Amino acid sequence: MKFSLRNFVVRLIALAKGIFFFIRPGAYLGFLAAPLIFIGNSLKLSKWITEQRRKGTGFDDFFQLRRHYDKRFTLHKYVIETQAIKAEKIDYLEFGVAGGTSLRWWLKENTNPDSRFFGFDTFEGLPEDWGMFKKGEMGPGSLLFEDERCRLVKGLFQETVPHFMGSAVFDSTTRKVLHLDADLFSSTLFVLMSFASILKAGDVLIFDEFCVPNHEFLAFDIFTRIHGVHYEFLGAVNNYLQVAVKIVD
Repeated sequence: MKFSLRNFVVRLIALAKGIFFFIRPGAYLGFLAAPLIFIGNSLKLSKWITEQRRKGTGFDDFFQLRRHYDKRFTLHKYVIETQAIKAEKIDYLEFGVAGGTSLRWWLKENTNPDSRFFGFDTFEGLPEDWGMFKKGEMGPGSLLFEDERCRLVKGLFQETVPHFMGSAVFDSTTRKVLHLDADLFSSTLFVLMSFASILKAGDVLIFDEFCVPNHEFLAFDIFTRIHGVHYEFLGAVNNYLQVAVKIVD
């Protein structure tokens, strides 16, 4: 039989995997899995940040010793001005409304009477633990918005978004702005995957906790790789805690 280096390598890898699972290293080294995943995702995030900085495009305040949370509105303002959407009709969808500060800000800044604003949230706090925040924290209770352009959608995204997508009608000529402020990996990835088929060139994605390696960044990384999404970096503030990108195709 003719020797095949490829077949030899395949068999060698299969043997190594068999031995690895036979000795059950996870039984005594399993505690390393979470920190190693975090380190791996942190390296990916660091590489991504480096790539954006090399391009030298967009708004970027890196590096800052302190985060100023209100700086996110500097980024939002930059997006509105550079993308010329202050008076443009848009569909603004916010996932993770909390106290409604950013939703109110966008309602004030976009002046087009035909724009639509949707705020998705459980309004009962986080549905699961997130870092140092426990399940149920950051729950504002009920909110009221006097602007008739605004509609709140209460419940878990996994329950409300499919129903919303089944009944909502989106005009292909209207730009969408998705503000992703759900914090959690699972929630962010679910929203991105749900909207993947209707996102188009010119639509904007804004992340509010992007530089958390295991959550919003990881969800964005998986989403863009699975769907082959191409995007343009628009800007970042607070050392990439808040990030905005634009879909280009």
